[in-house]
Order: sequence, then structure tokens, then C-alpha cells
Amino acid sequence: MSRPTELRPPSLLATAALLTAVRLGLRTVGFGRVMTLARRWADPRGWEVAAERAALEPFAERVAMAAAFFPGRAECLEQSLTLYLLLRRRGVAVELRLGVQPYPFAAHAWVEHDGVPLNDRAEMLTSYVRLPSFAR
Repeated sequence: MSRPTELRPPSLLATAALLTAVRLGLRTVGFGRVMTLARRWADPRGWEVAAERAALEPFAERVAMAAAFFPGRAECLEQSLTLYLLLRRRGVAVELRLGVQPYPFAAHAWVEHDGVPLNDRAEMLTSYVRLPSFAR
């Protein structure tokens, strides 16, 4: 497959299908195995695309839209893994980030590009202690 000349988000249907696959994977085989599969599937060609934040925002919006129509509730981990896969598959260098809030306990997942959250606001993440990055 050749390198894309422009980044275009997938259709809403394709995004919803990937979100569904991520949810099923997390529930059946667990986070560790899903991450192993995600790393293999997400960047098989080894090239990276330079992308500006404005070009990546439609991907985050598409995932949020698919999550809004998702049966039940798509959790932040499911949404973030979906966004991570969509962008890494296109060669964009993003990181899946996880964080915890000690008290009251809460956990959260988001995707960063050049250290800036794509699917969350930075000020919303200040109460979370970031765990080491393991998905690049």
C-alpha cells in the first residue's frame, strides 16, 4: 500500500465497526492481548506521516460521533483505542495514554499527538497521574 497523500477519517460506519471490535476484544481477550494485536495491526509499514492537529481533529470527532450512537456506553478506553488504531494505521505518531486519579479513584484513557490530547481537553487531565506510555 502506498503512503496516503491526505488524511481522511473513515466513514461513521467503519468507525463504529472498529469501536465494536475494540469493545469485543477488551471484553473477551483483555487489554493486554488487545494491545498486542493493536501494535501489530496499527503500523505494519513502519512509515510515519507528519500531521497537524487540525488534520487529526476530524478523526477524534468521528470516534466521538460513533460513540454517541453506540449501544450502551462506549468507555474512554474503547474510544481511545479506536482513535489510536485509526491514526496509527495511517502512520500518524500518536500515543495511547492512561492515567489514574488517586482519590476519589478514577482511571482515564486518551490519545496524544506531540504531547497534546486529541480526544480530551488538557485541563480535564490535570487531576490524573499519567502512567508510563506503552503504546506508541
